[in-house]
Amino acid sequence: MGLFQFGKRIKNRQFDYTPRYYDPEKEELEQRLGRYNQNSTDVDLTKVRIKGGLRKKYRVNNEYSQTIRNRSNRILLFTIVILLLITFYFISEYLPRIMASFE
Repeated sequence: MGLFQFGKRIKNRQFDYTPRYYDPEKEELEQRLGRYNQNSTDVDLTKVRIKGGLRKKYRVNNEYSQTIRNRSNRILLFTIVILLLITFYFISEYLPRIMASFE
């Protein structure tokens, strides 16, 4: 029954979403100007500060990120070497026994 279908086929759902243009420089300028706006209340200033903090997240020192990356690479290399040594040990120890059992 599934091979032959008569009538209308179900179409995929389509969305009419048009993305807005985002200018990060303009957003940062508006944020800086919003801090010094005299008409804004404490709530508005708090919202602007939180919004800016979430957008920027945090600035990471490049030396620190490089140190973390190097540490991660060393741990990965150490793990690979250890696994290769364990594999070599098992192959050298047990492979002759396995091959002898098949003969």
